[in-house]
Amino acid sequence: MIKYWTKRMSHPIRGLIYALKSDSAFQIEIIGGAIALFILHFAFGPFSAEGQLLLIFCWFLVMITELQNSAVETALDQIHPEHHEKIGRSKDLAAAAVIWAATFSLISLIFVLSGKI
Repeated sequence: MIKYWTKRMSHPIRGLIYALKSDSAFQIEIIGGAIALFILHFAFGPFSAEGQLLLIFCWFLVMITELQNSAVETALDQIHPEHHEKIGRSKDLAAAAVIWAATFSLISLIFVLSGKI
C-alpha cells in the first residue's frame, strides 16, 4: 500500500519540482504571492479566519491555473512546434484562465480589505 502511494505521488512531486525549477511564471507567482500575502497581513491585517483562508485559496487557484497553463503550452509546443492559429488560440485560452483566476483573487482581496469577509 505504501509502495503504491509512493509511486503515485512521485509524478505530481516531480511536476511540482520541475515547475519550481524551470517555470519562470510559476516561480514569480509563487514567490510574489507569498510576499503579497505576508505584506497584506502585516499592513492591513489581521484578517478574519475566513478572509485569510479565502486569500490563501485564491493564491492556490492562481498557482493551479498557472500549472495547467504551463502543461497545455508544453504539450502543444511538443505536438505542433511551428506557429498555428488554433494552437495559439488554445494557448491564449489557457493563459486567460490564469488571468481570470487572478481577477477573482483581486475581487476577493477587495472584499477582505473592505471587511465584508
